Amino acid sequence: MVEALHGYGPRILNGLARWVHSHPGWRVSFFDGERSELARMVATWQGDGIICTISDNDFLEAARSRDIPVVNVAGRFYESYQTSVISDNFACGRLAAEYFLNRGFKNFALAGATEASFSSNRATGYVQALEEHGHRASILQNPLGEEQALADWLKTLPLPCAIFCPSDRRAASVLEAAYLAKLNVPEDLSVLGIGDHKQLCELCTPPLSSVDCDMELRGFEAASLLSRLMAGEERPNEPLLVAPTGVVTRRSSDIYAFEDPDLVKALRYIYENAHKTIKVNDVVAATSISRRSLENRFRHQFHHSLHDEIWRVHFDLAKHLLTTTDLGLQQVAEQSGFRTASGLANLFKQKTGVTPRTYRSEHRR
Repeated sequence: MVEALHGYGPRILNGLARWVHSHPGWRVSFFDGERSELARMVATWQGDGIICTISDNDFLEAARSRDIPVVNVAGRFYESYQTSVISDNFACGRLAAEYFLNRGFKNFALAGATEASFSSNRATGYVQALEEHGHRASILQNPLGEEQALADWLKTLPLPCAIFCPSDRRAASVLEAAYLAKLNVPEDLSVLGIGDHKQLCELCTPPLSSVDCDMELRGFEAASLLSRLMAGEERPNEPLLVAPTGVVTRRSSDIYAFEDPDLVKALRYIYENAHKTIKVNDVVAATSISRRSLENRFRHQFHHSLHDEIWRVHFDLAKHLLTTTDLGLQQVAEQSGFRTASGLANLFKQKTGVTPRTYRSEHRR
């Protein structure tokens, strides 16, 4: 019984369907509708277990009244006494901060934070990760629909500035406010949302970058948990948290803010050529400095080598291809710079502890 969730519902349903298809024998009844309709169904539907999107107090009370397992997959409204599978919102916020730090930003902002637990946890993760690196974020809590007030605030920020928003809808509002403030995105403001609502993100001007919370895995894990509860397993005391998979970079944040132009050239070369095998000397040739100088700059900025950065980007691309395409392992390896499936498999085992096949099955989107 799943509400639309502003476009995220279908991705959760994809994960549910993937689990059900791999575990024959289930009979699934699917209901979509308004919150009040779904709340009534949760209270009265006769079955062995329910997966739903708890979105208000009526919905919550209906779920609590049942003597069958009920698993919530909505992050907006949940309580510790309700079984839930939700995003690890604190980790999502930290990931956003690390993304901006890796792109060289020194000025940071947070726009649209609210008292809602999911938003607050995302904001806390973002702010704390920045503070660990000696940075502070300017923060504005503003309601949607007040873009002029938001535009006035944006004009007070030191530029260039990296702005994280606790939802894609909030980030879209920032893009509109930036237009009103006559600020360029991403040159003046680098904007990042969360949720990767693809239709929303790609309709924005410019297209919006977003943290991918792995909604499909949320649905998959919810079905798995419901199955275990129906088999008699004890209900967990805390929500099951699903980690984010990374940032989907679109134009709104596709820029580097490092003051070192050769470091920017090197990073852009690595990202733009991640689909083919590249070597350290290839990257050096894209700059105007020596290999030793470039190596020193990478170690100073990122605390790892230029070689490590190349293979980190190759590996991230391989993970993306595994979870978003049907390409065979050899094709994934060839299109992410690894050349051979065995080389990719060995690195996967080393970094994740699982095979590429297992990773794909657990994170398929």
